[in-house]
Amino acid sequence: MPYALKSIKDVEVRGKTVILRVDINSTVKGGKIVKGPKILEHAETIRKLMERGAKVVILSHQGRKGRDDFIDLSSHRKSLSTIIEKEIPLFKWNEDYISAIKKLKEGEAILMENTRFLEFENENLPPEEHAKNPVIKEMAAVGDIFVLDALSVAHRSHATVVGFTPLLPSYAGPVLKNELSAMKKINEVKDSTVLILGGIKPVDSLSVAEKMLESEKVSRVLLGGCLGELAIIAKGSRLGYKEQYLKEKGIMDSLPKVKELLEKYPDKICFPSDLAVRRYGKRVEISLAELPVDEDIFDVGEITVENYKRFINKADIVIFNGSFGVTEKYQFAFGTRKILSFLCHCRAFTLLGGGDTVTALVRLGFKMKEFGHVSLAGKALLKFLAGNNLPGLIALKKAQEKK
Repeated sequence: MPYALKSIKDVEVRGKTVILRVDINSTVKGGKIVKGPKILEHAETIRKLMERGAKVVILSHQGRKGRDDFIDLSSHRKSLSTIIEKEIPLFKWNEDYISAIKKLKEGEAILMENTRFLEFENENLPPEEHAKNPVIKEMAAVGDIFVLDALSVAHRSHATVVGFTPLLPSYAGPVLKNELSAMKKINEVKDSTVLILGGIKPVDSLSVAEKMLESEKVSRVLLGGCLGELAIIAKGSRLGYKEQYLKEKGIMDSLPKVKELLEKYPDKICFPSDLAVRRYGKRVEISLAELPVDEDIFDVGEITVENYKRFINKADIVIFNGSFGVTEKYQFAFGTRKILSFLCHCRAFTLLGGGDTVTALVRLGFKMKEFGHVSLAGKALLKFLAGNNLPGLIALKKAQEKK
């Protein structure tokens, strides 16, 4: 995996047109974005490039077609302008953005419209094919340097992620470099690593657990959220009402893999020993012996988190991806809040990742600096940890080796 990518920090950018691929994809409420860590971190990259005299062309996507968060970047433009304290105009794909790029002065920036408004963004082609796209070719022709600054998009071979690398000198931005430094540290430590997995998307999490268990890179896997509930079912219990939700969301499809891993690694995988349900509007903790229940399950219980604390305190590295409960509801954020608190005070190097985890961290009042590294990547982080090659990083490495 390419950890030692050349950084834009070491390149003279004054007077140069820098095409910068970031990830300011944000949570959307009421048609407007919620200002989160992604936009704050990438705004710092943009600010530094502008201060160094670069002419910056910012590229990012937002949401996915057919979803409520598939919106334009006007709200992002306002946020970036406010954070950076300089006006950054937004250009649509049907406007003459090439002329606008040519007119940029040193220390100025423009934001291009949502890249997923372009059909080609969804194609899964190699860099050399994406480089032939008219939009990519036109933009590269007026650019001097390409910078990829987001691990969170590096797992997709999209045009704006890999298409510029065959055409322009290409470098890693500071956000991406920080991510890679943390990944390198995780890979180099051979001592006790604890992997904590929660959330509602089990497929990628199970892939990480399987790869890390097979390679003996992890001493314990602690499960919560829907993964923990699947493990309880796999061990012979019935949840009751919650199982309907797991079926509707396709989460039960992962049950065979959970069973397989539990049978193969019975001494390394831990799952909840108690749960929290909503009963008459209140949080009530129940033991597994009380299952099945007619109420919905919203969290793990106190016995579970105290049990998990023992493993966290003995670890040299702890990786936490996905929340344990419904963190939007304070009484059911208990499990996630306790785990995050343990991670703040343990001796281990802590890596947190995934959109749900970062959102929960902010919502529950924790600061990113309280942890070893908070990754802005979700699926890309899981793929990286599972040992998969990420197209964006491979393309960047290939471009730098050709130079």
